Amino acid sequence: MKKITLLIFAILISCNNNKKSSQNEELDYYDLIGDFSRSEYSNHPFLKDSFNINYNNYKLDVTTINNIKPYLKNNLKIKIVMGTWCDDSRLLVPQFLKVMDKLKFKKNKIEFIGLDHEKNSPYDHDKIYEIINVPTIIFYKDDIEFNRIVELTIETLEKDLLSILSDSGYENAYYGF
Repeated sequence: MKKITLLIFAILISCNNNKKSSQNEELDYYDLIGDFSRSEYSNHPFLKDSFNINYNNYKLDVTTINNIKPYLKNNLKIKIVMGTWCDDSRLLVPQFLKVMDKLKFKKNKIEFIGLDHEKNSPYDHDKIYEIINVPTIIFYKDDIEFNRIVELTIETLEKDLLSILSDSGYENAYYGF
């Protein structure tokens, strides 16, 4: 009986995909599309379990994190373009946020944009930010992009972040493509 009830519930929910987020952008019941907040992501009924697992289970490289701290500047901003439907996004983004939390990076300096399954958004974020794969974590100094992590890390999250922020010649996995 529980399985039948869950199945009916899932069918009803899947038919109701015209919900709106707090930003008045499309919100598929399973996916966050357009601008959304960290709270909307981490508390989303269908995403919070994977968020919490990937956030809590990530083992931080504290030594590298301590090396990153001197490179955090007030003019640094980060934009995360992701697909909440994407396994890579659901793994990497909570891990990245755990690193940033450990660094005590200001949460209001991280923006979130969700793309649909075709990597599109209602406001052409995919074109504006030239997204080829998700997640894409874009780093800005004084509102000018200076680097990005695309889909996966090269070494580790912390080492890639250190390389980016220290301007050590980091190239993402799709650099030049």
